[in-house]
Amino acid sequence: MMLITTSHRPTRRTRSFGHDLERVFPNSTYLTRGKKTIQDLLMEAYDRGYERLLIINVWKGNPLKMTFIKVSPEDWGYMGYLYLHGIKLQREMGFRNLRPIREEMPFIVTTAKRVGLDHIVFGQVFAELTNGKFVPRGEKSLQYIADKYNTDVLGVIERHPRGMAVNFYRFDVSREKPVGPLISVKIWIMEDGRRWDYKEKLGIKRDEK
Repeated sequence: MMLITTSHRPTRRTRSFGHDLERVFPNSTYLTRGKKTIQDLLMEAYDRGYERLLIINVWKGNPLKMTFIKVSPEDWGYMGYLYLHGIKLQREMGFRNLRPIREEMPFIVTTAKRVGLDHIVFGQVFAELTNGKFVPRGEKSLQYIADKYNTDVLGVIERHPRGMAVNFYRFDVSREKPVGPLISVKIWIMEDGRRWDYKEKLGIKRDEK
């Protein structure tokens, strides 16, 4: 599905986040960055047959930004960016040592019930960034959606006090609780100009420097 790595000199928490994402994006791989350039990473992703490269950027020891790049010899390019308030790792949600999903299965993105239009739009964007499939939630249960699309993993867009969040379910691990990681998103920006900013949405003025 995708090759996952970090910016140079990542912190332990950022590496843990990368490994957590490897466990919820089917058939994906976390790769230690080392001294590899973007071009090196793109070639690695292409050689492994991945269509996406995800780079986790760090600020003050924590993941700050997720950068998604399309992998294609003729049409590669930056797709979009998620700016984060924070994350909650799988181990912090009570799940440790989950195995990565080493088989092909759909990655389905949906929403919690009774969310706003912004959450639905972000669900579509997140599916586009991850090369997944967006499925409108309606009144359907998450288990129903997973069974219908023959998958064990769902990314669910949820409400958050300061923006919106993405949580992950693995039904081969738990049918009741999300396994994480929980990702709090404050801004998303697509290269084609689409964007969302929780402060702009709420009419909060940014500090002027």
